[in-house]
Amino acid sequence: MMMESRRERQRHRPKFMQRVKKKIVNTAALVSLPALVIGATVLVLPVAWLALPIPELPADTMIYDQHGQLVSVLYGQKNRMPVPYQQIPPAMQNALVAIEDDTYWIEPAIDPVGIVRAAIVDLTNGKILQGGSTITQQLAKNLYLSNQRTFSRKFKELLITLKLSTMFDKRQILTMYLNDVYFGEGAYGVEAASEIYFGHSVKSLTLPEAALLAGLVNAPTYYDPYIHPGAALARRNLVLQQMAKLHYITLRQALIAEQAPLNLCRSTPLGDRAPYFTKFIADELMSLSPHIGRHLYDGGYRVTTTMDWHMQQAAQNAVAWYMPSTTDVNGVPEPEVGLIAMNPQNGYVEALVGGDDFAKTSLDRATKAARQPGSTMKYFLYTTVINDGYPTSSVKDSAPVRFPAGHGKWYVPHNFGHVYNGPLTIRRAIAYSDNIVAVKWMNTVGPPAMIHMAHEMGIESPLADNLTTALGSSSVTPYEMARGVSTLANGGSRVRPFGVLKVVNQNGQVVFQDHPHLTRVLSPQVAYVVTNLFTAPLLNPKGTAHDLRSIINRPAAAKTGTSSQQRDAWLVGYTPQLASAVWVGNDNDSPLGLTGDLGAGPIWAHFMRMALSNQPKLTFKQPPGIVWKSVCVRTGLLANGCCTSYREVFIKGHTPTEVSPGCSGDSSSGTNPKSKKKNSPHQGASSNEQLLKQILKSLTP
Repeated sequence: MMMESRRERQRHRPKFMQRVKKKIVNTAALVSLPALVIGATVLVLPVAWLALPIPELPADTMIYDQHGQLVSVLYGQKNRMPVPYQQIPPAMQNALVAIEDDTYWIEPAIDPVGIVRAAIVDLTNGKILQGGSTITQQLAKNLYLSNQRTFSRKFKELLITLKLSTMFDKRQILTMYLNDVYFGEGAYGVEAASEIYFGHSVKSLTLPEAALLAGLVNAPTYYDPYIHPGAALARRNLVLQQMAKLHYITLRQALIAEQAPLNLCRSTPLGDRAPYFTKFIADELMSLSPHIGRHLYDGGYRVTTTMDWHMQQAAQNAVAWYMPSTTDVNGVPEPEVGLIAMNPQNGYVEALVGGDDFAKTSLDRATKAARQPGSTMKYFLYTTVINDGYPTSSVKDSAPVRFPAGHGKWYVPHNFGHVYNGPLTIRRAIAYSDNIVAVKWMNTVGPPAMIHMAHEMGIESPLADNLTTALGSSSVTPYEMARGVSTLANGGSRVRPFGVLKVVNQNGQVVFQDHPHLTRVLSPQVAYVVTNLFTAPLLNPKGTAHDLRSIINRPAAAKTGTSSQQRDAWLVGYTPQLASAVWVGNDNDSPLGLTGDLGAGPIWAHFMRMALSNQPKLTFKQPPGIVWKSVCVRTGLLANGCCTSYREVFIKGHTPTEVSPGCSGDSSSGTNPKSKKKNSPHQGASSNEQLLKQILKSLTP
């Protein structure tokens, strides 16, 4: 026997069910709508005050630089970029209301008439056919419910709608809706939709563009302008007509807008344009605010960073254009690079590149990879020397020397190329990057003093308590080096570098904020004198960074660094506005074969030039208590009128007190010897004796 079909079963269903339906319809028609509304309100009001979690939509996080420039979008599971109400133009708001809920601004959250009408139809047919949904109801469904069309789901929707209306005002609800609703092409929310369809932010939407987006909400796939441009155009014009009918726009405005072409722009998603910097701020947030850090990629945050996008572009371009040629070693390009730049006045990290290609290797070599810094550590050595009160023109001899290393062994420092430069003032020793003189000064002030100074200025890595630390034998990061020289650049205050200024959540609330923090560790006089000394590598024709002077073309301090066997190439330098450190080397620690001026120097110099191209060429501000004296090049003593001399900078009270010997005239006068009588043999012997003592003194370690 054949089974009855569904239609046949319905035909034989007891007639009393049909009579019940008919009675319900007739009764509903007789009952006044106000009575139904009052009854429904009495039932749902107590429930409306039940707890309802604040919605947090998975959304893209937007990264801004310190000037408000949108730099990157971190895409989460859904392409959604929440925007505040103030950034949504009235045309977009009105277009949506006109086509989706024309009584939105004047009616309550639910439409009683629509609900009753839909209920009658749904009860009559035994299933959900009509929704009667307002914008608030649609939001309730999108945020908290499924798309399942059942009576229980509709009842829950009603309760949640009432709850939402008590928690938020009309503007907030409209904002949440526009940030949540799907517009097609993978775009959730009006900001993502505006970028996908028109290539610009929602705040720049025109009237025709706003009408097109509003029309997509009802059926994003059917009205997709890329796939069905004709249907999309007709729907857009319907929205415009509805807006004119409701007096949001004039009829003339509607007619003009209807003539506009679609003007679509299938833009490439912005994506993460500074991935190493993003990784830096992600690590920072994980440390300071773990909840934000964990949800950075899907929390819909608006993160304002310390980055200067102009400088970040300069950093990325300098690395791309001036890196030494690379080869692939086990899938990773070698050599690699780390660059970091910060504002020495406040600690803002304004640019960061942690490697040659983030897609191939995400290791941030600017902040995470510690390597031997070579002679760039002399910044801290000579700061210690000047801070200890030694005159700036003090001389030590660049000549063979050895130091006991314990167990009958000796440590013998040497210069690059095994050259010896003779007696050198501190300025010339810095310019030539003389290692022998540096080790002699390290022996004079003592490693503990230099290590303490380095840590005070911003170095955090452990430093070995021995003479070779002056030459950079202990590993540090570019981040630490840039922080350390910032202390000199700003006049003596240690900065706390940071990358995040402010984080705002989807609801517009500031959930994290940070500020500069500076600690005075040096006198302005010491910082100024040391800075002036470290201009020598650029200014001295024999300076190790002299070839870079014409590139940067502004007042700056700079120091090259090359580790043993040329494994690491460094350039660390600064201006009053910007301190930066560049490292170039192989990840596997094999020899690079380049010195600091050739390996890292071009990247540093071109970066500084491009980064500061829109800023004035400032000089370092001279504080009170600074004096200038003419001194002899070889002795560092006051000029005697017949020696080769130069002008040197000193802290007041720390100048040489003796006039350099060696002239046939009265050496104490410092005048032209031709105007003086000849010295007696005794006077000449005295002068020679003084010269001999000075030479012997300079030869001692």
